[in-house]
Amino acid sequence: MNALTAPVSHHRQPRLHLPPHPSASWGVPVVLAVLYGGWVMFVAHNQGSTIPASAVYGVVSAVVVGVLSYAFGRLTPGLMPEIRAILYGALLGCAMGFLHSVSGGSVYRSAGIGLGMGVAMAAVSFYVFHIREERPPERPSTERPSTERPSTE
Repeated sequence: MNALTAPVSHHRQPRLHLPPHPSASWGVPVVLAVLYGGWVMFVAHNQGSTIPASAVYGVVSAVVVGVLSYAFGRLTPGLMPEIRAILYGALLGCAMGFLHSVSGGSVYRSAGIGLGMGVAMAAVSFYVFHIREERPPERPSTERPSTERPSTE
């Protein structure tokens, strides 16, 4: 025989919001800048540039990516998720397009790769920002239903 069961609650458990470590605000952009600058320097040197020229490419690109990453991380949390997603997509698209350009790709192909990766990053960022968006809790209505009958005059 089927037993009666208690109704299942469909309320989501609140997430545990831990504040990021203070060094994450500058640590992540520094690591990204060093990795990206090293990658640009490696690719530029493999394309025939001299070591000093490829080092300049790497350092300048590392500084640009690091400064933009830091600025986006510090300034964008107050922006709308759509704007944040577009900014992060543009940063990745420009970075990857430039990297492909350094590797000897044509301008059109570099622009296409940058555009494709930028759009993909913007879509993923948009999804992540909307999933993690804080929503106000739903409150039940405080109005009580009226028990008075309308007058029929």
